[in-house]
Amino acid sequence: MKKNRSIKVMMWIIIGIVFFFLIELLWSDVILATMKEEKSEDDLLPFYWLLLIVGGSIVCTLSYVSWRKYQGEKKEKQHRDNDKLID
Repeated sequence: MKKNRSIKVMMWIIIGIVFFFLIELLWSDVILATMKEEKSEDDLLPFYWLLLIVGGSIVCTLSYVSWRKYQGEKKEKQHRDNDKLID
């Protein structure tokens, strides 16, 4: 069971790395295209704010969910340990 789970985790890590590099390639094309247009930094300021707000929201949400999962697993382990003591 654990072997199967570790294989899935490794697969997701590899997929994430591949997507990261693909996005990096696409993003560099976008940056080069914007540099050719010679946009000023003020034109991109709302875009940076949007990235900051959306990215921050995602990070906060994932952190909260993982913390709640950690707390739930901790309580579940305590309940299992208490049940073993009763038996």
